[in-house]
Amino acid sequence: AELPATPPLEPGPLLLVDRPGSVQSSLRIALPAVSRTDPDHAPLQLANLIFGGYFSSRWVENIREDKGYTYGPHSGIEHSVAGSVLVASAEVATEVTGPALLETTYELGRLASLPPKPEELEQARQYALGTLQLGMSTQAGLAALTSAYAGNGLRLDFLAEYAARLAKASIDDVARAGARYLAPARAAIVVLGDAERVTQGLAALTTVHTEPKQ
Repeated sequence: AELPATPPLEPGPLLLVDRPGSVQSSLRIALPAVSRTDPDHAPLQLANLIFGGYFSSRWVENIREDKGYTYGPHSGIEHSVAGSVLVASAEVATEVTGPALLETTYELGRLASLPPKPEELEQARQYALGTLQLGMSTQAGLAALTSAYAGNGLRLDFLAEYAARLAKASIDDVARAGARYLAPARAAIVVLGDAERVTQGLAALTTVHTEPKQ
């Protein structure tokens, strides 16, 4: 069946879902992304890795290693037949909900406005190429890749093409992808947490719309 494309993300007020008494806040930030075959996909994948897609990323260094706001922040591109989206996720202590969002939007804005350092790009590139190879090293991994690619109408020979795209993506390519897809102004943000304790801090950063208690 032919599915209609998902509508574009609509940035707007931060959606705060009230969960009274919650000791943690769940942050979910959705940003636009592209399909696996789009020319922007490889540069965007590298930009995402630099931002928050693996343990050596800026976001992990900032809100986990430096500030201790969370244990495992992570961002990744999610693909479906109807469309793709980049989602950043973190669980943070209630009392640092506002500061965690501030640092998150700072890191997104930094990557959207400044090109990455050459060593950052090369580290992300080697990680992306290495995990691609590891994904094919077992029967289970190869089966998972085959099924994921089949869902997008691709054959396994696309792997070689995609690896070549990762290998040749330049700093300028990644900087353009960051500016186009990772700008905080393009994000749809949802926070689930104790509204009584987190609203003031979040409202200092952006407009907040609060959903009823859950």
